[in-house]
Amino acid sequence: MLQNKGLAPEIDQDGDIKFRFQMKTLFILVSDDDSYISILLPNFYEIEEGEEPLILAVCNKMTRELKQAKVFVDQNFKKVTSNCEFYYTNDETLEADIEHSLGVLSIVRTVFRTNKDELSK
Repeated sequence: MLQNKGLAPEIDQDGDIKFRFQMKTLFILVSDDDSYISILLPNFYEIEEGEEPLILAVCNKMTRELKQAKVFVDQNFKKVTSNCEFYYTNDETLEADIEHSLGVLSIVRTVFRTNKDELSK
């Protein structure tokens, strides 16, 4: 499906599928049983010292409000990542869920900045 969209996927050293979409590098992580997928937009925001509480609030708000997506801080409180996770049963649902996930991940940075600005007031 990714190749049909001209996204040129490749397998990285960890066995994940890496590809570019709308000037973003994304990864598809497939579970061992191949029916659970996670599409990851890693490290899209670097947290500055002192803004950790604000960023945690932004991530919490976005995870509550965005369907199928999670927005979270890494264990070192330095970077923000987002992903979309889903189970699928056949190629038709897989394609629809990937399309939805790419749509969500394409707006995550903009929604993050908007929420950050709103919550910092």
